[in-house]
Amino acid sequence: MNIQPDFLLENTFGLTSLAQWGCSIEQIDDVLAAQDFAAENDLSMTCLGAGSNVILPPQLSGLVCCMRIDGINVLEETTDSVLLEVGAGVTWHKLVMDSLKQGWFGLENLALIPGSVGAAPVQNIGAYGVEVGQFISAINILDGQQELRQVAQSDCQFAYRWSIFKTQPDWIIVSVVMRLSKLPRIEASYPELQSYLHDLSKAEPTPQDVAECVIALRNSKLPNPSEFANVGSFFKNPVVSEAVGFAMREQGFKSFVHGESHKLSAAQLIDRAGWKGIRHGDVGCWPQQPLVIVNYGSANRTDILSFAEDVALSVQEQYQIQLELEPSVLL
Repeated sequence: MNIQPDFLLENTFGLTSLAQWGCSIEQIDDVLAAQDFAAENDLSMTCLGAGSNVILPPQLSGLVCCMRIDGINVLEETTDSVLLEVGAGVTWHKLVMDSLKQGWFGLENLALIPGSVGAAPVQNIGAYGVEVGQFISAINILDGQQELRQVAQSDCQFAYRWSIFKTQPDWIIVSVVMRLSKLPRIEASYPELQSYLHDLSKAEPTPQDVAECVIALRNSKLPNPSEFANVGSFFKNPVVSEAVGFAMREQGFKSFVHGESHKLSAAQLIDRAGWKGIRHGDVGCWPQQPLVIVNYGSANRTDILSFAEDVALSVQEQYQIQLELEPSVLL
């Protein structure tokens, strides 16, 4: 492992960001070496995946480690399921597609989500009626005392875009243990996905059909980060009380039951507030999906956050609903 000063950080928002110190983590020993370096030099330590869900500053102090631990290993296999240990640096979409090729099912609704496997449980990524926490058995971490230990699924506190890992910055995820099914049970209850499958005359769709439809849906409305820099959904879907949910439904908004609460569509709120396709300089809401804020060229962090604040304030003033950022804003 080579720890370097002024380390250029990759990120899908196209922001130029230099870490005071940085390195790539390719094995567990690299994490230990990085922790030692940070302790010896009195530095904070941050671990990043693919930089697909963060907003970085021009200069990030401390030591920043880019997770690159690879590998997809079978721990246990039965006639019905398979237990995998997946390196935290594996590309998420690669895991989804490789699993399908092997006949391991469950992740197909999460196809084409950018980022790495190690970052997936932190945010409890979800799409089209599925969340990654449903398939996680345990998370292997190195904690602040350099102890390698396992966090059971029941201790991960998975919730909507939430996990315990958001409160434990000293925990470095090195691998994720997941149980996938070998039986082709699918989740196609999400209205948009259900409609798409119906239009394709897929009365009994396969997991591969679901993955293909999810990929087509995402490509139809989301910008490719390699062409238009973005971090995907910029705001979380607001979770509101049942009464507020019903009141918004009366105004023509989508409102979905979410436990004892209701969940609203942030995209619809932003659209109805008049921001779809709006652009201020090099920052704007994507015309096909206003929930995505795009860096069209040379926008900086201040430009992006200022634009996002204007969007959120507009929604608040018109509908009394507070939008919350989905990506992490690093200082």
